[in-house]
Amino acid sequence: MSTETNKSAESAGLPSPGADGTAAAAPPGAGRALLAVLCLAQFMLILDVAVVAVAMPTIQLDLGIGAADIMWVGTAYALTFGGFLVTAGRFADLFGARRMLLVGLVVFALGSLGCGVADSGLVLFLSRGVQGLGAAMVSPAALAMVMVSFGEGAGKAKALAAWGAVSSGSAVVGQLLGGILTELASWRLIFLINLPFALLVIVAVLRQVSDQRERQSGKTDLVGASLLTAGMVLLVTAASQAGNGGFRPVVLLTGLAGLVLLAVFWFVERRVSQPMVPLGLFRNRHVSLGNVICFASAGATMAVVFFAALVMQQVLGASSLQAGLTFAPVSALITVAALKSGAAVAKFGVKNVLLIAAACSAVGIVLLSMTPADGNYLLHIVPGLVIFGIGGGLGFAPAMFVATTGVPPTEQGLASGLLSTSQQIGGVLSLALLNVVVVRVAAGGVDGSAEALMSGYRAGFLTALILPVLVAVCVLALPKGAIAPPPMMMMGPPPKED
Repeated sequence: MSTETNKSAESAGLPSPGADGTAAAAPPGAGRALLAVLCLAQFMLILDVAVVAVAMPTIQLDLGIGAADIMWVGTAYALTFGGFLVTAGRFADLFGARRMLLVGLVVFALGSLGCGVADSGLVLFLSRGVQGLGAAMVSPAALAMVMVSFGEGAGKAKALAAWGAVSSGSAVVGQLLGGILTELASWRLIFLINLPFALLVIVAVLRQVSDQRERQSGKTDLVGASLLTAGMVLLVTAASQAGNGGFRPVVLLTGLAGLVLLAVFWFVERRVSQPMVPLGLFRNRHVSLGNVICFASAGATMAVVFFAALVMQQVLGASSLQAGLTFAPVSALITVAALKSGAAVAKFGVKNVLLIAAACSAVGIVLLSMTPADGNYLLHIVPGLVIFGIGGGLGFAPAMFVATTGVPPTEQGLASGLLSTSQQIGGVLSLALLNVVVVRVAAGGVDGSAEALMSGYRAGFLTALILPVLVAVCVLALPKGAIAPPPMMMMGPPPKED
């Protein structure tokens, strides 16, 4: 194993790989505890994307937020989360994943506290932005630590399966938890509950991860970081506002400005000696196609979860508690499917599992689109959510493996930031564009009627079928031959060739 690999582990504050290329073995109990800590950190971040969905009507009434502004509760978080992910991932490579994780957790906790005590919409929006910034610092650092902490055998397979289960199920659990806390206690608890979790993770990281001072040498590409972050922030802002009010001139100009800055970033990165993002990484077809797969999968999940929650409440008359509880069996199935994804890949291969996952997602979306306006949420929503959830659970970890195949250890933080960015941007952009479809179709019916609303959501669901189709196309376009991750997922017979 190369010196760069050792330095990558050390800069993260993790055990250095041994001569045989595997990570230095940690006591089994310590390894499980570290994984639990990192998964808990990821759980908090993804949870806070979805937890506000069923609580927004209550938040709007309590703080007196206007109908045109309430979506900023979600937009402010997605804006800073998606906008700073790649930069934060690169900083994790440069300065150490442990440092970035700890600083991000503190920032996230402060943002959560601000949300929990907010007395106005403006304070809530700003605090959600601080939360998103902390999340952007934590997510790639935590994933990089998982990628280099558990060797290349069954231990890493189980670790990544657990990470996939937590990541793919968190959005659904967010709907469940948001409904329960909002109905039975207060919407403020959906934010304040993060404080003890964040403190627990901070203490555990300080105790379990050694404080290594080494980091990668080289200058920080501040120009590249600034261009990338500004471009991503403008792009996410445009996507979010398109979902709220359509493609107004200011929205189009904001999106165009974001694309221009990203183009300038690409031009600059090709000419600096130590770029923020080594563009050669995208010549790896696994990385480029894997990020598109992550983009489309996350977009489908975000749209389906949000639309299903709104259909239950706005069309079928469910309470926030009933809507939240409906997600309980879905969350359980997603977790089980994700934990079994390693065995499925070992038996069928990465590509086949991703194709099965895309097919399940498509079937689930079709079933949800068939919900009648006078239907029952248990009979008409749950079956579609269950089948869609199984697809999401099966596909999350294999998509992540594809997107990091062939990436050197010294760039794992960057690769983790890229795939996390693809997921966040995919979720925000897809939800925003599909919401435009929902609003336009619903506006063409009888104003405010359940049938008009359901027509809009039906159109949104059917349009969302583009996303699993895109996943399937990218999977079929992957290079022939076995993808690198299956050896990490060996839990039974050798994996089939893809």
